[in-house]
Amino acid sequence: MPGLRTVLDAERFPMRRWQVLAVADDYGVDARTRTELEQIPDRPYVDAGDVMIALAMTPAHLAARTPL
Repeated sequence: MPGLRTVLDAERFPMRRWQVLAVADDYGVDARTRTELEQIPDRPYVDAGDVMIALAMTPAHLAARTPL
């Protein structure tokens, strides 16, 4: 997902979830990333890092992690 981070870094913030999804769709994210993005809270995001933190906390992302 580093590519998405780079794309988001070029965008103007704050952004809402629907705007993040629109940027991701334009970028052509894969289905798994799209599903994870759909699960981020609908709130204003201050920058790309804020989106990445929310993305890492989604149920789909956490379920895909392998235990240590």
